[in-house]
Amino acid sequence: MSDRIINSMIYALLVGVGDYESVHLENLPTYSTDLGMIHDALLYGLKASEDHIRTMDGDGGNGSVKATDFARVMSGFKSMLSEEATFIIYFSGHGGEKRILFSDRSLKLQSLIDYINDLPVKNKIVILDCCYAGDFQTREAKKLQLEEYISEFAGHGIAVMASSSSDEVSRLGPGADHSMFTGALSTAIGTSARVRKGRLSLSEICEETRYLVENWNRQNPGREQHPVFRTSLGGDIYFFVEDYHPYRKKEIQYETSDYMVVNVKPLSTAGIKRLCAFVIPKRDVSENPALLSRYTKEIANRIRYAEVHSNQKSEARHHGMPARAIWFYFAADQSDIVNSLHYAYSIWATDEEMQKKYFKLNLYAVIEDGIYIFRNASYHLIKNMQQSTKTREEFIGNYKGLLVMIVDLAEQFIVDLQEVMNRTISRERMQESYGSWITSVKKTYLRLSEEDIAPDDLHDWSEEIMELAGWVLDLALVLENKDSNFTGSHQWLIRHAIREYQASLERLKELEKSIAGMP
Repeated sequence: MSDRIINSMIYALLVGVGDYESVHLENLPTYSTDLGMIHDALLYGLKASEDHIRTMDGDGGNGSVKATDFARVMSGFKSMLSEEATFIIYFSGHGGEKRILFSDRSLKLQSLIDYINDLPVKNKIVILDCCYAGDFQTREAKKLQLEEYISEFAGHGIAVMASSSSDEVSRLGPGADHSMFTGALSTAIGTSARVRKGRLSLSEICEETRYLVENWNRQNPGREQHPVFRTSLGGDIYFFVEDYHPYRKKEIQYETSDYMVVNVKPLSTAGIKRLCAFVIPKRDVSENPALLSRYTKEIANRIRYAEVHSNQKSEARHHGMPARAIWFYFAADQSDIVNSLHYAYSIWATDEEMQKKYFKLNLYAVIEDGIYIFRNASYHLIKNMQQSTKTREEFIGNYKGLLVMIVDLAEQFIVDLQEVMNRTISRERMQESYGSWITSVKKTYLRLSEEDIAPDDLHDWSEEIMELAGWVLDLALVLENKDSNFTGSHQWLIRHAIREYQASLERLKELEKSIAGMP
């Protein structure tokens, strides 16, 4: 076990109640199998530590679990959890109206959820496998505070996964030796198809579980069961479950007495190796096509065989080959590079075929000694427009305020969409009630797009906020479509936008760490 990934911040309490004789209810013989399935799912699927998983199934595993013993164990867990912990509690047993039942008495379901929600840990996941389990509420959509870091918001809160709605019983799975819901959930946790970049998210687990249960429902008419998922959670919860080694692109930088080559990037297609280079000349050559042509040729000769590729597949295809075309972007300073601004670009092409394809003459373009050169006539205008009158603090304050607005709108949508999936509100009702929400998203996105250009060190942060807002705008546009029915392609678009929005929150967490003086 020592050589595998271990998520040491996961703590889990698994409760299986099977003995109900003292309260005159039918015993549940599947509790032991259910506990084993969920235990293995956490251990091997979520890579939890064996030492952090506690199982309660009575003395000697007899299924007799008293509410008082449960409360004592919960109190012990509370004292050992750190602020960065993920606490998972699983209950398998009888459920009643707004209650879960132990071997001696019942506990109010809502009181238990509220107690767990108040635990001083990063996030909490409650899993309920019992009849009528969906009869509970979580708090309203989590809101981002203006003074709060994204790292204090994303992944923080509570999520509850219930096996059945408030008026349904929980069914046994194939073979009648385990709960159908626990079987589906355990399978979902262990599936590799939902893992992205080495991570498995809680949303993907819920989505896969729902998919498996829907398959069961189709095969078992009259015995349908509909899981309920509710959260009061910022963003999503992610578990690192696989080694992930992203492709490392080669970086090329060098300097001569005439210019600095800041970066070289791949532009290859399936059949043609292409590159682009970003160059800062040490003197103004914007009106000197002869020097631009000379620099282009010098750099092209040096980098045309550079092993710069976008991914492993491209590297295998183009390894050892020379570039057939290279674009060169000339900037006045590092700020231009950051903001993708250049006063000229040139194209070096290795043969006549490439020249015919890429050399397009117009009013601002010339061919100088076999090199295509295009002068950006709008450079100075754009440069002046990018000069901000705001202080750095004012810029951060404006962007943070708009970020709070767009995140709160997104989280409200996600919480309401959960209720559509939980069948407590209709798709039509949600669509009808979201007119003002759509307007607010559009206005917020427009205000973001009208903000001043960011200072260089805030460029990536502000761009990521725009990226995040773009995914929320996509949700608004799908919802605005009167033909949208939350199924088929519309359902895919919504899920994809939510997934990308949540991934953007995670990237913002990392970007915040690199920004000095972020309030």
